[in-house]
Amino acid sequence: MASSTTAAAAAAALKISSDKIVLGKGFIQATNEFKEKTPGKSALVLGGTGEVGREVIKHLLASGAFDKVTAFTRRPIEYTGVNSEKLVQKPIDFENEEQLKKDFSGHSHAYSCLGTTRAKSGKEGFYKIDHDYVLNAAKACKAANIESYSICSSTGANKNSNLLYSRTKGEVDDEVLKMGFANVGVFRPAMIECEREESRIMEKMASYVLPVLKLAFPKTVGIPSSTIAWSMVYNSIHPTKDRESNIFSNAEMLDMFEKNQ
Repeated sequence: MASSTTAAAAAAALKISSDKIVLGKGFIQATNEFKEKTPGKSALVLGGTGEVGREVIKHLLASGAFDKVTAFTRRPIEYTGVNSEKLVQKPIDFENEEQLKKDFSGHSHAYSCLGTTRAKSGKEGFYKIDHDYVLNAAKACKAANIESYSICSSTGANKNSNLLYSRTKGEVDDEVLKMGFANVGVFRPAMIECEREESRIMEKMASYVLPVLKLAFPKTVGIPSSTIAWSMVYNSIHPTKDRESNIFSNAEMLDMFEKNQ
């Protein structure tokens, strides 16, 4: 009974659509320039069924910037919208680093949105996914000559933190920034505003006070998952050359989005 239930859960497809995606004038212009200067590029997405990852897939396909978008996921995706023929889905084993290199080869851009919670996976499971699996994939991307690597991290990420979550995110960010990708972006959102499939008690509670907090701190306490994805994709096809840092804060993502509408 348990095995059949697991199989059924794994087979339940995630349904997503790009119908409501808002790119903006700046994004569209960047896309046109990107395709003209560097045609034939392809992207891969890790954690594509999560709240941010699914938005990344929608933005990649809605933009039409890439000839192929590969979603490496253990759960099938049913996508409706433009450029559906460009979406390729493949299973993934984050512990098989050699296979990761082979699977990632031929792609130019990577977007990492992989993650879990301690409540869902336990302390060891959280670290294994958010640290080990994320870094295994990042190293494989580098070995596969990925040009641009974008990762969704978190506000407060700090490798010296006493908090497991913040320390893990900081350790990963630090390693990724040292890998030497031609273009790299680390995106650190605050509370992610979205409709989750699974309920997270603390985030549910915080969502009630978020509107009030945003009145006082409009750029620092929260951000829509779609805006995070927009920022990750936009920066990867239109990297800012004069930035002193490759780390994008919650406020910087919101400002980037607003400026290019």
